[in-house]
Amino acid sequence: MSYETIQVEKREGVVIITLNRPDVLNALNRKMVEELRKAIADVATDETVRVLVLKGAGRAFCAGGDVKMMASGDISDIIAEAAKLALDIQNLAKPVIASVNGPAVGAGCNLALACDLVLASDNARFSEVFVNIGYTPDMGGTYFLPHLVGPHKAKELIFTGRMVDANEAEKIGLVNKVVPAEKLEEETMSLAKKLAEGPTVAYAMAKRAIMRAFWLDLASALDQELLGCIQCTKTQDFKEGINAFLEKRKPKFIGK
Repeated sequence: MSYETIQVEKREGVVIITLNRPDVLNALNRKMVEELRKAIADVATDETVRVLVLKGAGRAFCAGGDVKMMASGDISDIIAEAAKLALDIQNLAKPVIASVNGPAVGAGCNLALACDLVLASDNARFSEVFVNIGYTPDMGGTYFLPHLVGPHKAKELIFTGRMVDANEAEKIGLVNKVVPAEKLEEETMSLAKKLAEGPTVAYAMAKRAIMRAFWLDLASALDQELLGCIQCTKTQDFKEGINAFLEKRKPKFIGK
Protein backbone atom coordinates (compact mmCIF):
# COMPACT_ATOMS: atom_id res chain seq x y z
CA MET A 1 0.00 0.00 0.00
CA SER A 2 1.22 3.49 -0.85
CA TYR A 3 0.98 6.39 1.59
CA GLU A 4 1.08 10.17 1.27
CA THR A 5 2.62 11.18 4.59
CA ILE A 6 4.62 8.16 5.74
CA GLN A 7 6.96 5.58 4.27
CA VAL A 8 6.81 1.91 5.26
CA GLU A 9 9.72 -0.47 4.80
CA LYS A 10 10.16 -4.06 5.91
CA ARG A 11 13.52 -5.62 6.74
CA GLU A 12 14.06 -9.07 8.26
CA GLY A 13 11.02 -9.07 10.55
CA VAL A 14 11.27 -5.35 11.28
CA VAL A 15 8.92 -2.70 9.89
CA ILE A 16 10.27 0.85 9.75
CA ILE A 17 7.65 3.59 9.53
CA THR A 18 9.10 6.97 8.59
CA LEU A 19 7.11 10.14 9.20
CA ASN A 20 7.57 11.80 5.83
CA ARG A 21 6.65 15.49 5.87
CA PRO A 22 10.18 16.87 6.27
CA ASP A 23 9.24 20.29 4.90
CA VAL A 24 7.13 20.87 8.05
CA LEU A 25 9.38 18.84 10.38
CA ASN A 26 6.99 15.87 10.10
CA ALA A 27 4.15 17.71 11.81
CA LEU A 28 1.09 15.55 12.39
CA ASN A 29 -2.02 16.24 10.37
CA ARG A 30 -5.21 14.25 9.92
CA LYS A 31 -3.83 12.26 7.01
CA MET A 32 -0.65 11.28 8.83
CA VAL A 33 -2.49 10.12 11.94
CA GLU A 34 -4.88 8.13 9.74
CA GLU A 35 -2.02 6.53 7.82
CA LEU A 36 -0.02 5.75 10.97
CA ARG A 37 -3.02 4.00 12.49
CA LYS A 38 -3.55 1.98 9.31
CA ALA A 39 0.12 0.98 9.07
CA ILE A 40 0.25 -0.06 12.72
CA ALA A 41 -2.94 -2.10 12.29
CA ASP A 42 -1.23 -3.92 9.41
CA VAL A 43 1.82 -4.60 11.58
CA ALA A 44 -0.45 -6.01 14.28
CA THR A 45 -1.89 -8.65 11.96
CA ASP A 46 1.30 -9.56 10.08
CA GLU A 47 2.90 -12.53 11.86
CA THR A 48 6.13 -12.05 9.93
CA VAL A 49 6.65 -8.65 11.58
CA ARG A 50 8.08 -8.85 15.08
CA VAL A 51 9.33 -5.30 15.75
CA LEU A 52 8.19 -1.82 14.73
CA VAL A 53 10.48 1.21 14.41
CA LEU A 54 9.18 4.79 14.17
CA LYS A 55 11.48 7.50 12.80
CA GLY A 56 11.31 10.89 11.12
CA ALA A 57 12.54 12.00 7.70
CA GLY A 58 14.94 14.93 7.47
CA ARG A 59 16.20 16.79 10.52
CA ALA A 60 13.28 16.20 12.90
CA PHE A 61 11.42 13.31 14.47
CA CYS A 62 8.11 15.16 14.73
CA ALA A 63 7.24 18.81 15.40
CA GLY A 64 3.87 17.95 16.92
CA GLY A 65 0.51 18.93 15.52
CA ASP A 66 0.37 20.90 12.28
CA VAL A 67 -0.30 24.46 13.48
CA LYS A 68 -2.07 25.44 10.25
CA MET A 69 -4.47 22.56 10.78
CA MET A 70 -4.97 23.60 14.40
CA ALA A 71 -5.84 27.14 13.32
CA SER A 72 -8.37 25.99 10.75
CA GLY A 73 -11.24 25.29 13.16
CA ASP A 74 -12.50 22.51 15.41
CA ILE A 75 -9.76 19.94 15.96
CA SER A 76 -11.52 17.71 18.48
CA ASP A 77 -11.63 14.88 15.94
CA ILE A 78 -7.89 14.84 15.32
CA ILE A 79 -7.16 15.10 19.06
CA ALA A 80 -9.28 11.99 19.61
CA GLU A 81 -7.63 10.13 16.73
CA ALA A 82 -4.14 11.02 18.00
CA ALA A 83 -5.09 9.61 21.40
CA LYS A 84 -6.15 6.39 19.68
CA LEU A 85 -2.79 6.32 17.90
CA ALA A 86 -0.97 6.37 21.24
CA LEU A 87 -3.18 3.52 22.41
CA ASP A 88 -2.52 1.59 19.19
CA ILE A 89 1.20 1.72 19.94
CA GLN A 90 0.74 0.57 23.52
CA ASN A 91 -1.67 -2.20 22.54
CA LEU A 92 0.56 -3.53 19.77
CA ALA A 93 1.75 -6.97 20.91
CA LYS A 94 5.23 -6.31 19.53
CA PRO A 95 8.10 -4.05 20.65
CA VAL A 96 7.98 -0.50 19.28
CA ILE A 97 11.18 1.55 19.07
CA ALA A 98 11.22 5.32 18.57
CA SER A 99 14.38 6.39 16.75
CA VAL A 100 14.56 10.12 17.47
CA ASN A 101 16.95 11.94 15.16
CA GLY A 102 16.08 15.56 16.04
CA PRO A 103 13.33 17.66 17.64
CA ALA A 104 10.39 15.75 19.12
CA VAL A 105 8.03 18.36 20.48
CA GLY A 106 4.41 18.53 21.56
CA ALA A 107 2.50 15.57 20.18
CA GLY A 108 5.77 14.49 18.56
CA CYS A 109 7.34 14.15 21.99
CA ASN A 110 4.39 12.13 23.22
CA LEU A 111 4.47 9.95 20.10
CA ALA A 112 8.01 8.97 21.09
CA LEU A 113 7.07 8.46 24.75
CA ALA A 114 4.22 6.14 23.72
CA CYS A 115 6.80 3.74 22.27
CA ASP A 116 8.33 0.93 24.30
CA LEU A 117 11.94 2.03 23.81
CA VAL A 118 13.42 5.35 22.75
CA LEU A 119 16.83 5.72 21.11
CA ALA A 120 17.94 9.29 20.52
CA SER A 121 20.72 10.95 18.58
CA ASP A 122 22.80 13.57 20.34
CA ASN A 123 20.89 16.09 18.20
CA ALA A 124 17.52 15.08 19.65
CA ARG A 125 15.48 17.51 21.72
CA PHE A 126 12.21 17.04 23.55
CA SER A 127 9.57 19.50 24.74
CA GLU A 128 6.00 19.59 25.98
CA VAL A 129 5.46 22.93 24.23
CA PHE A 130 1.68 22.96 24.62
CA VAL A 131 1.60 25.83 27.15
CA ASN A 132 3.07 28.14 24.52
CA ILE A 133 -0.25 28.07 22.67
CA GLY A 134 -2.44 27.93 25.77
CA TYR A 135 -3.04 24.22 25.43
CA THR A 136 -2.53 21.11 27.56
CA PRO A 137 -0.64 17.94 26.54
CA ASP A 138 -2.49 15.53 24.30
CA MET A 139 -1.68 12.12 22.86
CA GLY A 140 -1.03 10.62 26.29
CA GLY A 141 1.45 13.21 27.53
CA THR A 142 -0.19 13.53 30.93
CA TYR A 143 -0.02 9.74 31.28
CA PHE A 144 3.36 8.79 29.86
CA LEU A 145 5.42 11.70 31.18
CA PRO A 146 4.68 11.34 34.93
CA HIS A 147 5.15 7.59 34.73
CA LEU A 148 8.57 8.10 33.17
CA VAL A 149 9.94 11.05 35.15
CA GLY A 150 7.63 11.38 38.17
CA PRO A 151 4.82 13.89 38.80
CA HIS A 152 6.95 16.83 39.95
CA LYS A 153 9.33 16.70 36.99
CA ALA A 154 6.39 16.14 34.64
CA LYS A 155 4.67 19.27 35.93
CA GLU A 156 7.88 21.26 35.52
CA LEU A 157 8.30 20.17 31.91
CA ILE A 158 4.63 20.77 31.11
CA PHE A 159 4.29 24.11 32.93
CA THR A 160 7.50 25.58 31.46
CA GLY A 161 7.41 23.95 28.04
CA ARG A 162 11.20 24.11 28.07
CA MET A 163 13.40 22.18 25.70
CA VAL A 164 15.22 19.12 27.04
CA ASP A 165 18.38 18.08 25.23
CA ALA A 166 19.31 14.46 24.58
CA ASN A 167 21.67 14.10 27.53
CA GLU A 168 19.14 15.45 30.03
CA ALA A 169 16.44 13.29 28.45
CA GLU A 170 18.54 10.20 29.10
CA LYS A 171 19.35 11.33 32.64
CA ILE A 172 15.70 11.82 33.65
CA GLY A 173 14.44 8.68 31.93
CA LEU A 174 12.76 10.04 28.80
CA VAL A 175 15.04 7.98 26.55
CA ASN A 176 16.85 4.68 26.90
CA LYS A 177 20.07 5.59 25.14
CA VAL A 178 21.75 8.51 23.37
CA VAL A 179 24.09 7.80 20.46
CA PRO A 180 26.02 9.97 17.98
CA ALA A 181 23.74 11.15 15.17
CA GLU A 182 25.70 9.23 12.55
CA LYS A 183 25.25 6.00 14.52
CA LEU A 184 21.52 6.29 15.24
CA GLU A 185 20.23 4.17 12.35
CA GLU A 186 22.86 1.49 12.94
CA GLU A 187 22.12 1.31 16.67
CA THR A 188 18.37 1.31 16.07
CA MET A 189 18.47 -1.51 13.56
CA SER A 190 20.88 -3.51 15.70
CA LEU A 191 18.43 -3.37 18.61
CA ALA A 192 15.43 -4.00 16.35
CA LYS A 193 17.01 -7.08 14.78
CA LYS A 194 17.98 -8.41 18.20
CA LEU A 195 14.40 -8.06 19.41
CA ALA A 196 13.08 -9.55 16.17
CA GLU A 197 15.04 -12.70 16.99
CA GLY A 198 13.53 -12.84 20.47
CA PRO A 199 10.41 -14.41 22.04
CA THR A 200 7.66 -12.16 20.67
CA VAL A 201 4.88 -13.55 22.85
CA ALA A 202 6.99 -13.06 25.97
CA TYR A 203 7.61 -9.44 24.97
CA ALA A 204 3.88 -8.94 24.45
CA MET A 205 2.98 -10.42 27.83
CA ALA A 206 5.59 -8.30 29.62
CA LYS A 207 4.49 -5.16 27.76
CA ARG A 208 0.85 -5.70 28.69
CA ALA A 209 1.63 -6.48 32.33
CA ILE A 210 3.85 -3.40 32.71
CA MET A 211 1.22 -1.11 31.22
CA ARG A 212 -1.56 -2.50 33.41
CA ALA A 213 0.61 -2.37 36.52
CA PHE A 214 0.24 1.42 36.49
CA TRP A 215 -3.42 1.20 37.44
CA LEU A 216 -3.77 -2.20 39.13
CA ASP A 217 -3.24 -2.96 42.80
CA LEU A 218 -0.46 -5.44 43.61
CA ALA A 219 -2.72 -8.49 43.86
CA SER A 220 -4.34 -7.74 40.50
CA ALA A 221 -0.95 -6.99 38.93
CA LEU A 222 0.35 -10.35 40.14
CA ASP A 223 -2.70 -12.07 38.65
CA GLN A 224 -2.04 -10.32 35.34
CA GLU A 225 1.62 -11.32 35.48
CA LEU A 226 0.63 -14.94 36.19
CA LEU A 227 -1.66 -15.06 33.16
CA GLY A 228 1.17 -13.84 30.97
CA CYS A 229 3.60 -16.38 32.41
CA ILE A 230 1.17 -19.24 31.83
CA GLN A 231 0.55 -18.13 28.25
CA CYS A 232 4.31 -18.01 27.63
CA THR A 233 4.74 -21.59 28.86
CA LYS A 234 2.43 -22.72 26.06
CA THR A 235 4.58 -21.21 23.29
CA GLN A 236 7.13 -22.90 21.06
CA ASP A 237 9.63 -20.21 22.04
CA PHE A 238 9.42 -21.20 25.72
CA LYS A 239 10.13 -24.83 24.90
CA GLU A 240 12.99 -23.76 22.64
CA GLY A 241 14.41 -21.48 25.34
CA ILE A 242 14.39 -24.25 27.94
CA ASN A 243 15.92 -26.79 25.56
CA ALA A 244 18.59 -24.34 24.41
CA PHE A 245 19.55 -23.60 28.01
CA LEU A 246 19.84 -27.30 28.85
CA GLU A 247 21.79 -27.96 25.65
CA LYS A 248 24.06 -24.94 26.24
CA ARG A 249 23.29 -23.29 22.89
CA LYS A 250 21.75 -20.06 21.65
CA PRO A 251 17.95 -20.32 21.30
CA LYS A 252 16.30 -19.84 17.91
CA PHE A 253 13.02 -18.09 18.64
CA ILE A 254 10.27 -17.97 16.01
CA GLY A 255 7.87 -15.58 17.72
CA LYS A 256 5.22 -18.22 18.49
